[in-house]
Amino acid sequence: MGFWQNIFYNKSIRRLREMLQAVRTRDFSLQYSLKKLHGEERRIAEEINSVIREFREREHRREGEVHFYDAILSKVDCIMFATDNTGRVRYMNNAAIEGLCGFKFNDIEELRALHASLPAQLKGLSKGRSTLLTFTARGGEEREYAAVASRMFVSGIEYRLYTLQSVATILKQSEIMAQQRLIRVLTHEIMNSLTPIISLADTLQENNEKGEITGEDMNIALSAISRRADGLLQFVQRYRRLQGIATPQIAPTRWGDLLHTIKEIATTLPHNTSKVTLTGECDDVTIRIDRSQIEQVLINLLKNSAESGATHIKIVSRLSNDERWLTVAVEDNGCGLSPEVSDNVFTPFFTTKQHGEGIGLAVCRQIVCNHGGFIGAETTSEGQGARFTLRLPLRE
Repeated sequence: MGFWQNIFYNKSIRRLREMLQAVRTRDFSLQYSLKKLHGEERRIAEEINSVIREFREREHRREGEVHFYDAILSKVDCIMFATDNTGRVRYMNNAAIEGLCGFKFNDIEELRALHASLPAQLKGLSKGRSTLLTFTARGGEEREYAAVASRMFVSGIEYRLYTLQSVATILKQSEIMAQQRLIRVLTHEIMNSLTPIISLADTLQENNEKGEITGEDMNIALSAISRRADGLLQFVQRYRRLQGIATPQIAPTRWGDLLHTIKEIATTLPHNTSKVTLTGECDDVTIRIDRSQIEQVLINLLKNSAESGATHIKIVSRLSNDERWLTVAVEDNGCGLSPEVSDNVFTPFFTTKQHGEGIGLAVCRQIVCNHGGFIGAETTSEGQGARFTLRLPLRE
């Protein structure tokens, strides 16, 4: 190899090494001047500049995408953070810092600062299933979150994404939606009664002024007005019945005694051919409730399950991890709930039954809320049957 060839070879090797080092360290500021380069040496430098420029542009696009998605997630009220399989935190949005703990944590174990059981509760979440997390933070603040853990893969590496939403926020949103649905139902029912009454009254007045109304026509019109007015009165009375639920008379109740009473009552319900089974280890749990009102809720749920064609109904009772809540699920294998029904099932006067009034489940919801609890409805994960879940506080 000649002298000049040797110099060219050494310079090219050095430039290639510098390019590799730039790629390795993701420093894409490297750029070679081409002013004094000629021939093959210039072409190699141009190729290196082109490769570095391409890496730089890709890095800028990647950073832009990261900033874009980070900006979106930072606006989300829901708490979100992702960990690797060791529990090391790889991402968190602003809500995780501001709404959960007030500091940026690097490992899920650091959440012990909020509550000693929180890391274990998070790691124990079933993937893809919403679970209630409850704990008392330092300072005595009661925290409740609906938490979901899901798996995701990035470049072949598995991460665990946690999403937490405050139960208080969910309840507030649900309450607003329920009020909006109730207003729509009330408006619909009232207008259905008032419109024909107003129309008939106008017709009577117009024909009377023209002298074209007979006694028979008057009686027919007044009879129709009377029927519609009576229907409106009955509707208002049903609404008053919904609002007239008595204040709970709280007393200590052994949960197992209540459940066995419910199972006995279930066999006496009309047209009930469903098999009812009790599961869980909460028989000896003592809870402060109005026993007759909670029995009314469970009987109503069993009756609905039986009417849906269910042949098997399960009542599953369990305690929350911190033993502050009793969760009761009434599951059946009936016809299930469509999305429209599950969204409106607790709305007063909403019903899918031919002769139903739409009061029963609304009353159940009001009773449970008066106990400081929550009730929800969903189709089971198998896609058949329905699950109604009650959550009742064990302590006042």
